[in-house]
Amino acid sequence: MEILGLIYCLAFFVYFPIAGISSILLARRIKDYGHQAVNPLIKSFWLLFTMIMIFMSLAFLVCYLLLVITHHHSILGSLFLILPVILFFPIPIILEINCYRAASALNKGAEYVLPESLRNLTQKIQALGWISLGTPLMLFVPVLIFAPVAITASLSLIVSLVLFAILFLGFTIIVSLLRIAFVNKKANESELLWLLTVCVEKNIPLATELDTYSKTLSGKYREKIQELSSFLHSGFSLTEALSATPGLVPQSTIVAARIGEKSNSLGIALRDAAVQTTKNLKQLSDRSNIANLILYLSIVVSIQFLITGFIMYWIIPKFKKIFLDFGVELPPLTLSLMDTSDFVISYFYLFLPFCSLPFIVLFLMYFGNYYGWFNLRIPFITEWFPRLNTPHCLRQIAQSVSVEAPPLLALETVSEFHRWSDVRVRTHLINNNINQGENIWIALRQNKVINSAEASLCATAEKMGNLPYVLRTLADTIEQRRARKLRYLTEIIKPVLISLLGIFVGLFVIAIFMPLIKILRDLI
Repeated sequence: MEILGLIYCLAFFVYFPIAGISSILLARRIKDYGHQAVNPLIKSFWLLFTMIMIFMSLAFLVCYLLLVITHHHSILGSLFLILPVILFFPIPIILEINCYRAASALNKGAEYVLPESLRNLTQKIQALGWISLGTPLMLFVPVLIFAPVAITASLSLIVSLVLFAILFLGFTIIVSLLRIAFVNKKANESELLWLLTVCVEKNIPLATELDTYSKTLSGKYREKIQELSSFLHSGFSLTEALSATPGLVPQSTIVAARIGEKSNSLGIALRDAAVQTTKNLKQLSDRSNIANLILYLSIVVSIQFLITGFIMYWIIPKFKKIFLDFGVELPPLTLSLMDTSDFVISYFYLFLPFCSLPFIVLFLMYFGNYYGWFNLRIPFITEWFPRLNTPHCLRQIAQSVSVEAPPLLALETVSEFHRWSDVRVRTHLINNNINQGENIWIALRQNKVINSAEASLCATAEKMGNLPYVLRTLADTIEQRRARKLRYLTEIIKPVLISLLGIFVGLFVIAIFMPLIKILRDLI
């Protein structure tokens, strides 16, 4: 146990932070100074360092697995011990492999500008680096929550219960405030987009109208609107001003506005964005249901964890001693519970990260909802889900087609200004295919942006002359289908999770009371 705990602590508190910090520094160095004219000694150092880190990660992994195998636990116990390895150890291995790829790409190629593929790789390295650096915090979250309760429980049970109630009441209040802030931000986005739409369509000066609008606001949002207005007064275009003041509107709106400025359809772009933002504002209940489900599970599981931990640590050992003194043979289910209690107490540090997962997922969900998932630089996601950006892509093509501009104009703008580098890379490939004579719908299908049925529908709509309407309807249909699947998934998960919690509580209670029933039966 001691050696296993030592390896676990070294991996979490030494290796993971070093891997995270070094990878973030490498990614920032490439991003800030480029990939050319790098000192060969520095390149050799990075390559050697990443190879050493990969070797250390594999050494940690092998030592950990050997210790688990030689501890002679049951199959279920060994699986529990190996679970942290399966979940967390691949992170630094994948991170260091990507760092090795990035370091190998230094001083290669004739272009001084950072290639899109290397830019995408540095974003992945930064994301994985921050994850690796933040992994040790997963051990501290449950400690910060449960340690005060456990300490006060040894002094007074009532005080510990009051403290636990205060902690979770505060947590619930924070979550509610985050939700209010999220809804308020989305409402501000919708209001601003409608204001910009009316001004552009009616040829009203934007800067003057924004100055008047800012007088009705307060706080940081008022300062941002005034900053946007000052950029417009300075001669910036609308898209340049919006890019210089991030957070006011979604990034997809800025891309659509750039297409509008190039194709003289800015009013159409802003109106489409305003309609879509208002529609999303009305559909916040689906996201709230998921967040409420995770919040409910976090509180219920935490309460169960505290009660179970208290019983296993204080009650079960005394319980076991009493029945052994009476010479009562314990039922198999009770013995299994006691063995599980001893196992959890011996390897409690392995279970701490899993206690943090619901809180981390809840935090990430509110963080992403507040800033907007499409506004964050998230690698991997569109590689795993290439159709994630499909609705935006279809609306942007519809915007160009509606003013009789070529669809390639929209795709070129996306390949240049989209926030996600892998979307830029994929769109650039689509542009190359179209320039080589490929049909646009076939090119989109080959790059997994649309499927075969959608490609056929778009080709037919193009021949019939109602392509903009079909593209916008198709984009809405895809989003509605996703929301419906998410709603179905939530409704399926709810009873399953509640049933699992009920089964766990039932087995726990039965295992506790079966010896008492046996004693009463023997006395009768």
